[in-house]
Amino acid sequence: MRSHSLLLVGLISGGAIGAGCGGSVVDVGEPRPAPYRFGTPRLLAELDTTYANQNPTLTSDLLDLYFTSDRGSDGADVWTAHRASPGDPFDPPTLVAEVSTPMYETSPAISLDGLSLYFGSDRDGGAGAIDIWSATRPDRTAPWGGIENLAAINTATNDIPRPPGQHGLVMPMASERDTPNAYQSYLAARTAVDQPFGAPKIISELAAADASVADAFLSDDGLTLLYAAAHVGTKPDLFVAWRASTTDRFSLATPLTDLNTAADERDPWLSPDGATFYFTSDRSGSLQIYEAPAWRQTR
Repeated sequence: MRSHSLLLVGLISGGAIGAGCGGSVVDVGEPRPAPYRFGTPRLLAELDTTYANQNPTLTSDLLDLYFTSDRGSDGADVWTAHRASPGDPFDPPTLVAEVSTPMYETSPAISLDGLSLYFGSDRDGGAGAIDIWSATRPDRTAPWGGIENLAAINTATNDIPRPPGQHGLVMPMASERDTPNAYQSYLAARTAVDQPFGAPKIISELAAADASVADAFLSDDGLTLLYAAAHVGTKPDLFVAWRASTTDRFSLATPLTDLNTAADERDPWLSPDGATFYFTSDRSGSLQIYEAPAWRQTR
């Protein structure tokens, strides 16, 4: 993301930022789920760390990675890397030329089946600033086409996508529409995967006027939200929040202490089986993509 967007994730002392909760953890009474634990992160050095690499999202089989990189002549673009199996390193990245332009592209969000791609861009034809766009293809060997602006969820401010969760029906997204220069997280729902997304609704229980809450990842069952948050001017950290049903508010926000450092941590993505976690950190000196084993701690 652009330097002005670096605040969209961060450290919240003592829990999540929540509307009206003074920065404390929101707890609406449900039992606390088993916490996530993570092994030692591996830097994806095969992506070429000469360049800044961030915003990782993957297909469900973990074979195709989509991310933002500043390599190339026109700043940030969408790149992809393939590998033969989840245990292998990724092959050298290639530019996703169909969606990359001389303008600014960021935050590629690939669907689990690899047939839909959402991304942010400030190209002409949008509502203004960074808009959310989509592209589709009939199979994973075909080029991307059908590029369109998702006008129903965009504003004149910055709007950034994340992969749809809740069986592909709900897109978590970040926007500055309600707090200028600070992102908040929203959920945009649709009735079916072939239908358009409706107007986004802010996740008010995690919002705060003096902080950014973004990069949200929604699980396939819609009950777990991984995200990053930061008071304006501080470095980001990763958090997780839960809800008992898809009609409840998120609560029990908890920092991912196994992964958070004094550096910038952002862009969480968890594999469908819950066993592999991807994120971005600048702990090595520049923003790079890491993967780590993940599991739920038993009691």
